[in-house]
Amino acid sequence: MKKRRERDGDASGDRGGDVSTSTRTSDDVGARWKARDGDTRKSNGEMKRRGSSSKAAKRAKVLAHLSVKTSGRVTPASKGGLAFGDVDEADHCETPFRAYRDVEPFLFAIAKALKREKKDLRIYDPYYCEGSMVEHLRALGFESVYNRNEDFYEKVATKTTPDFDVLVTNPPYSGDHFKRILTFCRDSNKPWLLLLPNFVCRKSYYEECVGERAKPLFLIPDSTKPYRYWAPGRNEDGVRAKGTTPFETFWYIEFSGTLDPEAQRAWWLKKYKAHSTCDIPALDEALPQQQRLQKRPNPAVRAAMRAEGKVIDRPLGRGIYFDPDKAKKQQKKERF
Repeated sequence: MKKRRERDGDASGDRGGDVSTSTRTSDDVGARWKARDGDTRKSNGEMKRRGSSSKAAKRAKVLAHLSVKTSGRVTPASKGGLAFGDVDEADHCETPFRAYRDVEPFLFAIAKALKREKKDLRIYDPYYCEGSMVEHLRALGFESVYNRNEDFYEKVATKTTPDFDVLVTNPPYSGDHFKRILTFCRDSNKPWLLLLPNFVCRKSYYEECVGERAKPLFLIPDSTKPYRYWAPGRNEDGVRAKGTTPFETFWYIEFSGTLDPEAQRAWWLKKYKAHSTCDIPALDEALPQQQRLQKRPNPAVRAAMRAEGKVIDRPLGRGIYFDPDKAKKQQKKERF
C-alpha cells in the first residue's frame, strides 16, 4: 500500500509538474504573441510611412517639370538663313518655354504608353525657326528631338521625313500651312500636339483635315496670360523689343489611339489642374460645330431693334470661346 501511495504521489507530482509547465508555456506563448503583435504594428507603421514617402516621391516626380523655369536658351540676336522659304516674314517666331512646359505631362504620358523613357521619346518638329525648341524640351527631360533647318514639304514629297513617336510644333500662320500640317498629322496616324490659333478649329477645312476619328483635347492658357512669341533680335526682358501675341493660341492635342482623351483629361484635371494656369474643356464642349459664330446684325438693324425695345440676341458662343465676363459686358452694352 505504501508503495502504491508513493507511486500515486509521484504521479500526482508529475501531473502537478505538467500543469506548472503548461502555465509557463502559455505565458511564454502570450508574450510571444504580444511581441509579434507589437512588431506587426511597428511594421505596419513603417509600411505606411514608406507608402506615404513613396507617394510623396511620386508626386514630386510628376510635378518636377514645374520647377524648371527656363531652358536657358536666349532668342538669337539675328535671324539665321532658313532652308524653308515658303513662309511670311512674320512667321519666324520662337515658341516660349512655358508652352512646352504646359504639355510636358501629355508627352510624358505618351512616352509611358509607348513604354519609352522620356529621354528616348522621338519628338518631331518639322518647322525650324532658330532651334530653341530643342533646348526647351531637353530642359524638360526629352532628349530625342528632331528639329532641323530643312524644307519640311520637300521631305514629305520625297518621303524622307524622320521616324517619330509624336509630332510637336507651332506651324507658320501664313498661307495654307494649317491645312497642310493637319493633313500630315492625320495621315501619320501618330500622336500630335499643335500650337494653333483659336479660330483654326472653326475653319471649314478643319474636320476634313483632322479626320472623323480625331478627338483632340484643347489645352487653353489663361486668357490674361497668353503665350508670347519671340522673333530673332528680340529679348524677353522687353528692353530691345516686345514679344508678339498675334492671336489667342492654345494646344490641340490628339493621341491617335495611343491614349484615351477622356481619361487623359480626367488624369490631368486631378494631377495638374491645381498647379497650372491652363484649362481643358470637356470634349462635348469643344466640338468645332458648337463654336461657330453667327454674323452679328449690322449697325442699322441693331439700331432698329433697340428702337423697338428688342434685346439683341447676339450668339456669344460657348465652351472654349465663352468668356462670362465679356459676355455680360457685351449684353449690357447692347441693351443700352
